[in-house]
Amino acid sequence: MSDFTPAEVLRRAQPVPTYRDHPSTTPHDVVGVDPFGAPRTIAIVGVTEPVLLLFLAAACLGCADLWSGLDQLRAGLSVRVRLAVVTNGPETENPLRIAALSTSGTETVMSTQAYADYRVAGPPFLVVTDAQEVRTEGVAWGIGEILRATRVALAG
Repeated sequence: MSDFTPAEVLRRAQPVPTYRDHPSTTPHDVVGVDPFGAPRTIAIVGVTEPVLLLFLAAACLGCADLWSGLDQLRAGLSVRVRLAVVTNGPETENPLRIAALSTSGTETVMSTQAYADYRVAGPPFLVVTDAQEVRTEGVAWGIGEILRATRVALAG
């Protein structure tokens, strides 16, 4: 049971996305492990190509369509945009389940630190970034919305 009054909850509520005009999040490399335990880094800082970071969880009901639509999402992205799926680390996510959900050809990294670095409160969440800046961030409402948000963010 929460000690917060309804007024306190509303006062603390943040709109999604949690910024006005432009995200203030700083790009970070995503460092963690792959679903099989091997060290894995998704390079963000110092690379020229944009990256769509898609924060998902195995047990997230809102993530199910996104997991199954990864191939469709990758096909709908510009060839210059990398897609990387980020989950919490193996201390909270089941690596075998993440391995089963990940599609061939999709970079997947398990990194609780990335959730902190990108201020992700919970999945499904998307971040479009490049070496210089985070272009957009927000709730990942579906494949079509992710593609739209990515295109808008990269259009300038």
